[in-house]
Amino acid sequence: MSRVLLFEVYTARFPFLDINKDKIRPIIVVSKPYGQHNTITVIPVSSKHKQESAEVQLHDWHQAGLVKPSVARVYRLTTILRSDLTNKLGILSESDKDNIKQAIKKLLDL
Repeated sequence: MSRVLLFEVYTARFPFLDINKDKIRPIIVVSKPYGQHNTITVIPVSSKHKQESAEVQLHDWHQAGLVKPSVARVYRLTTILRSDLTNKLGILSESDKDNIKQAIKKLLDL
């Protein structure tokens, strides 16, 4: 896989807490790979809006390569292995990037 850039959207094997299993889900990359295992920080994406304060509506979802209107679940910020990425879908628009950055700052109280 080629170089991974910040705010690119991929499908990836994503861990689900409630079923103790991985599923292929869309994610947003929010860090470069780190360490010997190439871990990256990601935010899962969903088409189901849960009205959480740390969710960000992706206004330019089509540009991001998503097939329907979606939200970034910033409150589920987590790390995965770079090798868990499966396919690149697209990249976030500048306005969606800015909204994600603000949500991360709010979530982490920065």
